[in-house]
Amino acid sequence: MSERNKKILLFSGIMAVIIYVLHVVIGGFLWKGYSHLHQPISDLTATGAPNKALLMIFTMIYGVLAIVFAVSFTIFESKKYHKFVFWGGVLFILLHIISVSYGFFPQDLPGATATYLGKMHIVVTAFIVPFTILTPFLIGFGFIKEPNWKTFGVYSIITGILILFFGGASGIFFAQKWPYFGLIERLNIGILQVWTFCFSYKLISKK
Repeated sequence: MSERNKKILLFSGIMAVIIYVLHVVIGGFLWKGYSHLHQPISDLTATGAPNKALLMIFTMIYGVLAIVFAVSFTIFESKKYHKFVFWGGVLFILLHIISVSYGFFPQDLPGATATYLGKMHIVVTAFIVPFTILTPFLIGFGFIKEPNWKTFGVYSIITGILILFFGGASGIFFAQKWPYFGLIERLNIGILQVWTFCFSYKLISKK
């Protein structure tokens, strides 16, 4: 495959993040009374959410773009570096494949009767956590061994640490039903999205 085509595929990481942000912003705008500070992002596509059908289109496009980016990086780029980078890429692929399953297991809205699909949503969330944390860690530990990627490697490790911290905080806020859960969750997810955007941009700029 030509370098130009590889660059196009790697650009999917940036596009995925843009689509995700649009999903959150548009969803919150359309749902009058929705609170970004207190409600999780998954409420936007929960069973009974007012604009679920529209927002599921955004999440589907995001999922496809994210998988394309993870697969493209792992196949075309990761083996140029330390083996940790390749295995981090494999986890990156698994992370996004698992995240696509959210579409099959929508969350239950607050106050609604718990359903099987809603319970499975929580299971998927618990299952996806280790992949979300380990992906930037492995890629980071691999890249710090590469002179031209050392800075990004350090940034990736810091990203893993922050996701570990805010991911744990999100779990506590959810379990205790504390206010501002939405804010903590957005910090956690936002850290990964910013890292993905920067990762995609850096890969493209190297071409």
